[in-house]
Amino acid sequence: MRHSTLVLATLVTLTLLGIVGARESSRAQFIRIQSAQSRIFALDNRWGQLQLEQATLSSNTRVGDIAHKLGLSAPKNSQTVMVQSR
Repeated sequence: MRHSTLVLATLVTLTLLGIVGARESSRAQFIRIQSAQSRIFALDNRWGQLQLEQATLSSNTRVGDIAHKLGLSAPKNSQTVMVQSR
């Protein structure tokens, strides 16, 4: 009877150690997931900012203003050449 009690106590101890290990592993994975989700959120916000910036910088009005400052103007009809494709 003493031998089976010792075996049972050993098995219970090993089971408890396994549970603790699994819990710690689960916590570590949860922390990694939270970190990745936070990074995704930050990158998504940055992407939105960049899209807004691109829309602002490429607006027709802004491009026209910069072209005017550089002394550029639209070509006249006599300056355009039509090229036929095959």
